[in-house]
Amino acid sequence: MYTRRFIDVEENSLKNPVAILGLPGIASVGRIAVETLVAVLNAQPIMDFFADDFPPRVFVKDGISHFPKSSISLYKAAPDEPHDILILTADFQPASGRGVFEYADFVVQEFTSLGVKEVFALAAYETSYQDFFELYPGPPRVFVSASSSVLLERISGMDGIVATKEGVVNGANGFIPAWAASMYNMEGACLLGETLGMIKMDYRAARTVLEKIRSLIGLKAAFDILDDDVTKVLEFIEWAKSEISQKGAPEEDGKSPSDRYIG
Repeated sequence: MYTRRFIDVEENSLKNPVAILGLPGIASVGRIAVETLVAVLNAQPIMDFFADDFPPRVFVKDGISHFPKSSISLYKAAPDEPHDILILTADFQPASGRGVFEYADFVVQEFTSLGVKEVFALAAYETSYQDFFELYPGPPRVFVSASSSVLLERISGMDGIVATKEGVVNGANGFIPAWAASMYNMEGACLLGETLGMIKMDYRAARTVLEKIRSLIGLKAAFDILDDDVTKVLEFIEWAKSEISQKGAPEEDGKSPSDRYIG
């Protein structure tokens, strides 16, 4: 892993730090959530790092190339907030199983060095059309899995939270909290916002998982900057609902919930 540090942070300078991550995945839910968190909190970048298991692509905008990276930013809590927050996002997820292991261990060692005890991943849970529209227009559900029954009970007691009975969370979003818990004696959890596979950028699900993590860690923040994008998602869902009522839902892939890719 190749690193570029901007701020040297001492563990004893942080107040009960927690880590929140959201790497690219289904409907970009996790990435939207953490990038919104960085913007709303004006979190300060403390380091970028570069993984050699990322796809060999370079982003170009207006003729300027940008090398893909991961970033960790720091939010220093207000006096009435209980936690400083370390926020991780990235342009990609590692492409191989080995890459995920190496990436997760690097990230968790960074969190450990800063005194983090809890790691939360924000991502997506793709449900069937039938399940989705049974509850719509109610808010998306958030499916949670955690490293301990104590943490699971703490999270699942919140409104709109569903404890995941069984399944697989693929990729780094699921792996990092579990690795932190298994190998570094931390607590870890995944909060997965309900979405439809046809939604490419689900700001609605992202806002919902942000609202849950806000309550969970005692954060004082508003996410109004997402309102316009959430409205566009709702308009798309209404269109999809109309199309489905006329033509029927697209064929499901035949996978059971435990086989679905989530995260």
